[in-house]
Amino acid sequence: MMKLWSALGAPGRLQFGLAMGLAAVAAIAGVVLMGLSGWFLVAGALAGVAGAGHSFNHLFPSAGVRGAAFTRVLGRYGEQLTGHDAILSLSARLRPRVFEAGARSRRGLSPMASADLTALVDDMDAAEGAFLKVVLPGIGVISGFVVALGLALASDVVLFVLAVLAAALAAGALPFLAVQAAQRRAAVLSLQADAARGDVARLIENATELDVYGALRRYAGEAEATLAHWQKESEALERPFRGLSAILSAVGVGMGVLALWRAAVTQGDLPMAAGAALALMAAFEAASAMLKVMEAAPKTKAASDRLADRLEGGAAAWDAAPETAQAIDSVFPLEVRGLTVSAAPGAPQTPVVSFRIEAGSVTQLAGSSGVGKSTLAEALMRLHPVAPDMLSYGGVDACGVRIASVLERISMSPQMPAFLPGTVADQLRLAKPEASEAEMRAALEAALADEFVFARAEGLESLIGEGGAGFSGGELRRLGLARALLAGPELLILDEPFAGLDKALADRLAARLSDWLAGGQRAILILQHKADGRGWPQKTAFSVVL
Repeated sequence: MMKLWSALGAPGRLQFGLAMGLAAVAAIAGVVLMGLSGWFLVAGALAGVAGAGHSFNHLFPSAGVRGAAFTRVLGRYGEQLTGHDAILSLSARLRPRVFEAGARSRRGLSPMASADLTALVDDMDAAEGAFLKVVLPGIGVISGFVVALGLALASDVVLFVLAVLAAALAAGALPFLAVQAAQRRAAVLSLQADAARGDVARLIENATELDVYGALRRYAGEAEATLAHWQKESEALERPFRGLSAILSAVGVGMGVLALWRAAVTQGDLPMAAGAALALMAAFEAASAMLKVMEAAPKTKAASDRLADRLEGGAAAWDAAPETAQAIDSVFPLEVRGLTVSAAPGAPQTPVVSFRIEAGSVTQLAGSSGVGKSTLAEALMRLHPVAPDMLSYGGVDACGVRIASVLERISMSPQMPAFLPGTVADQLRLAKPEASEAEMRAALEAALADEFVFARAEGLESLIGEGGAGFSGGELRRLGLARALLAGPELLILDEPFAGLDKALADRLAARLSDWLAGGQRAILILQHKADGRGWPQKTAFSVVL
């Protein structure tokens, strides 16, 4: 956990420190409250029996009891307030950094699989909750035991020694052994949980298709049975801890009885013994929290370590080192010499291709679905590792060029662009945050998207809902094209730009793109199934058939 916190720059340092201090104060106040209450009640009773009740000063102990109770309440409230504030500070730093690191290190433009995303979110939840579930309870238990053992020592040395041994055994050794045994089973359950999570994610992703074929109920039933079995096994894993909690409470009661018995046998200070008895009972009762601490600590540590490793390995492994990277003034000429790549480690290689892209050219990369057109295009954007001498920009080998330098100069308009919920202007400014309304309007016009955007009363403030709701698939593709154009690329990669368009609309779009092409040192790469030039008013400079 400290490794992750340090990697993030120690966010919320003051809040974390204050929360830990308040956790200790609240725990100490709780034990003092019980100890002082026990002493006060017994001392007052003895004074009454001895006929000295009228002279017994009850003001100071009464004020002490109230002060301890008030301090405990304030400590608990302050601990929760500052603790959650610290977690929010951590979360505000952690989540963007983790997703940024993941985006930088992932290959290609494909989104993270649902199961992987869920596992990542679970790790972040575990790491963020570590402070509240592990650190603060641990500090509270230790602080409470220190005070309770101090009162036991003040009452009787033998009681103190026995209390230390009981604490080491019941609150330390037994929970530790139980956690060790549970962890082996928990590792198996974790694998089962990952598998179940993946099954449910795939079920949700394909629910519509399964429902069409009448198989949704069957697969949902299987997923429900798997989750029910996992839940049953998880509950079985927690039973020993519930038993240990009862043992701790029983040990606390036993130590309280022992404290009173020792005072009676040795004719010791009975009020002090009563205070020690209640303090020990409170400390052992609170120690049941150590069970959850010991159970949660390994999980949170593993999650924190995984996240720290993600942050340390944030940059793509194939990116050029900043200190040795070569600068490029342009991607042209973009030369491909015997290039072949794979979408992922172990995946099939794409066909070997060679071609050259010059400024002002239109190049087609044609081939059937699944042959690797998108993967090759992503490789041109440096989103996949390539071997030396297979790809170069302006005469500079791609292996020596930073990915960010290439992405500044190449944009891609995918066939199915992704959008975040928000306005049209919000989506366009993802490509160019400082874009003016005139620049956005020009990009929309070049993509023939101005017609349906400004036909709406809201115009650029028209809302795009979750999953692109509010616009048709064809409209979303043209909005994606406008966004790619707004980035001002040198090379524009178009994935099936004319798919689903009638000939008249395709010709109009091609004409607009021709105008854009003539506006500077630019080139277009088209990915499509057939190299027939359909929808394009001029012959392409080069066609590559995979």
